[in-house]
Amino acid sequence: AGAGQQGNNALRMPTPPVSGSAPAGGSMIGSAIGAGQPQQASIPADFDVAGFVRNAKVNYIRLQASYDAGNLDDIREFTSPEVFAEIQMDLRERAGATQRTEVEQLDAQVLEVVEEAGRYIVSVHFTGTVREDGTQDRIDEIWHLTKPRQGNGGWVLAGIQQA
Repeated sequence: AGAGQQGNNALRMPTPPVSGSAPAGGSMIGSAIGAGQPQQASIPADFDVAGFVRNAKVNYIRLQASYDAGNLDDIREFTSPEVFAEIQMDLRERAGATQRTEVEQLDAQVLEVVEEAGRYIVSVHFTGTVREDGTQDRIDEIWHLTKPRQGNGGWVLAGIQQA
């Protein structure tokens, strides 16, 4: 099973800390957005929410497919070192067992866009359903994606938080 979930083999894991020490139940990023508590969204007017959501969904499906295939080279391209290490450990524990995950329904909502410590952080709430080896499971998680404010670095997955 994936880390953090019993009986559910899709990619699921606790949010690794991004900076500093993490409070119980999530990362510093997760706590910065209230760790699931209702609050007023902070999204700049010029932020392309629709485009970001579209790309976030593509990367959600891409990560599930790469995880199923055990394709660490692809996963490394769009995850932070901390998230990559967690996924790599999870795949080692899977010990080559095959897995097939179909994303049946996927909705996404940008919760917040933050600038901090020379980077942008966007939190996206995913909901929907996946089917793993014939078993249907609900998706309810928040992804934290980061990108440097300067340079050519693209968006990387810095944490996954169960909602």
